[in-house]
Amino acid sequence: METQKIVAFVEPSFYGVDFVERTFRKGCKVIAIGSSQKNPKKYGYENYYHDFLIADIRDPKSIYSAIKKSPYDGKLDALIPATDYASHYTAEVAEWLSLPTISSSAAHHARNKELARHAYKKNKVPSALFAKVSSPEEACIAASNIGYPVVLKPTNCASSQGVSFITNQEELLHAFHKLREFKKTYMGFDVSNDYLIEEYLEGPEFSVELFLKDKEVVFSSVTEKETSDLPFFVEISHTVPTSTHLEKREDLVEVSVQAVKAIGIDKGPSHVEIKLTKSGPKIIEVNGRPGGDQIASQLLFNTYGLDIFEETVNVYLNLPIKKDFPVKRATSIAFLTSQNNGKILSIHGLNHIKNDPSVINYDINVKPGDFVKIPESSDDRLGYVIATGENPSEAKKKAHDLINCIKLEYA
Repeated sequence: METQKIVAFVEPSFYGVDFVERTFRKGCKVIAIGSSQKNPKKYGYENYYHDFLIADIRDPKSIYSAIKKSPYDGKLDALIPATDYASHYTAEVAEWLSLPTISSSAAHHARNKELARHAYKKNKVPSALFAKVSSPEEACIAASNIGYPVVLKPTNCASSQGVSFITNQEELLHAFHKLREFKKTYMGFDVSNDYLIEEYLEGPEFSVELFLKDKEVVFSSVTEKETSDLPFFVEISHTVPTSTHLEKREDLVEVSVQAVKAIGIDKGPSHVEIKLTKSGPKIIEVNGRPGGDQIASQLLFNTYGLDIFEETVNVYLNLPIKKDFPVKRATSIAFLTSQNNGKILSIHGLNHIKNDPSVINYDINVKPGDFVKIPESSDDRLGYVIATGENPSEAKKKAHDLINCIKLEYA
């Protein structure tokens, strides 16, 4: 009888919940490692794990110690990050335990935007001009050298937190002082005191979803994106596969693969954000994880039949993986956002969503009495609708039409 595989996940949350669910259903023994025993219920995986180890996920030594003191010391078959923020620490611990992993160096580059920019530059991957800054004076000099407009951002955050579009020095100084007040990001991780000034890349934005095994690309797909109006960069829709610039698909994938390999990722999923500028594709950033915003969980699965979470676990357990993913249907997600700052009096139009056969999932998380605002980051979105269609344009139109049916009335 084959021995049951034991797989540990560090702080399953958001997209990471799919990891524990798939692995549990595969018949593996699932060990969750996290900061609080309340987290399985908080994030919704209370029925998909066998044991829970307490650790400070912001400290690799704490994660390592929790494993070494547990009954699973020397028995784990895989240790996999289930949150982006602890991915680099998870890789370090996996190396210490001689378990399969991407290198801790690659994971650190995926988590630190400055390190990644240097890797792109060194390997001649098309990317934005940039400079690391730690003071208003340095920021002004860097912006002047690069040329306005520029983007100011933290080096180690996500979901557009702290990201600002800057057109002049006055805006830069205001945004810089505001960013300095941003001290903690998700799960209590410290926001770095170093920031990036980057060239603003003009052009349509995409993400490229990649899956690698043994340094080879097994799967690639280009996701069409829409973002909110400047000065913010909130993602308000994704469509798989893209309905636009199909002639540039191979170029977008090629540059994304160059970027992933430049920072050292050689296995598993990557979510690459990229813009198609007048001079060609240029990298925004590489995330060494499945795409969030339901891209991996719903869009890739519905469109290609790709369960990227199960295939990632298969790679880490050295099990066979699928390599053929034909397009079945197109899928699009559109997000509900507020056009005003204020208190919600009532919500109309939800029946359109409930009764539409093209809808494969939706979640509206705003109710009368809630205070809402014009979104500045992904945290400010109010829900989503996922719709399917025979082609990308149809799926995109359906998702947008349904989300636009929802009307928010303000007090």
